[in-house]
Amino acid sequence: MRGLVEQELTAIVASTPGLVAAPPAVDDLYLDYVAELEEIQNGRQVGLTYGLADLDTITSGMRPGNVTVIAAQSGVGKSTLALNAAVAAAKTGAEVLFSSLEMSRNELMHKIVAAEGMIPLHHLTRQGDLTPEGWKEVERLGRELFRTLPLRVYRPDGAALRDIESAARACVRGDGLDVLVVDYLQLIETEQTRNSTREQAVAAVSRGLKNLSVALDCHVIALSQLNDDGMMRESRAIKNDASVVIKVERPDLDEPESPRAGEVDIVIEKNRFGPCATVTAAAQMHYSRIVDMSQT
Repeated sequence: MRGLVEQELTAIVASTPGLVAAPPAVDDLYLDYVAELEEIQNGRQVGLTYGLADLDTITSGMRPGNVTVIAAQSGVGKSTLALNAAVAAAKTGAEVLFSSLEMSRNELMHKIVAAEGMIPLHHLTRQGDLTPEGWKEVERLGRELFRTLPLRVYRPDGAALRDIESAARACVRGDGLDVLVVDYLQLIETEQTRNSTREQAVAAVSRGLKNLSVALDCHVIALSQLNDDGMMRESRAIKNDASVVIKVERPDLDEPESPRAGEVDIVIEKNRFGPCATVTAAAQMHYSRIVDMSQT
């Protein structure tokens, strides 16, 4: 009797959807692993660039199936860092989607044009401030950069996670998707049960973005607000779900006469692919960009 029951259970399991074949054994994975290991040791960067050389070295870049959280208090520069990374990755040919719940499409375009054309941002946003030379640079960017840059900008009508997921999947069905940027995490809404807390809702968004990175085999950059005490706002799950956690700090915000004026600290608090460290870069916020110190 026991043998018959076991046979019936085996038959049921074998016919269960999703269990067509067992996962691969390490022996099946070994050759692919060695091939990638050789490329790493020969100097090939594993992931896509963030646009900052030291940050790429420490983290090995943006890898598919993983999440980077960029966190900061309001006005420090997390959106600037994320947008710079999106453009840098797209310049390598990666397909990138920047989903903003905070800025309009034209606001994002202003920031990209300022960063790429080295045009002061306020010259683009105030009447009469754009010089003839500035106009020529805007036109040049249209011809030489935007015409071929594989970067899409999406501002959902609502703020639901399912809208962002739908846009990402549409990109996959089209030209593909390598990087998804979400600005920012605490603005995304999920379906909540009557008894769920705000912390649980934000945790559900964090887990949903992590699952999406795996399902679509892309890298997700999720921006997050920080509380005044430097902790992730509203949920500890954000840090748990991320592979890399970056906090952006500006020493000169609280001390205008600081000897470190114009610098930004990119504090790598969590790094599954290497050490935790602090990378110092140049904050050229009038151009809406954060660059390596060597570029100043």
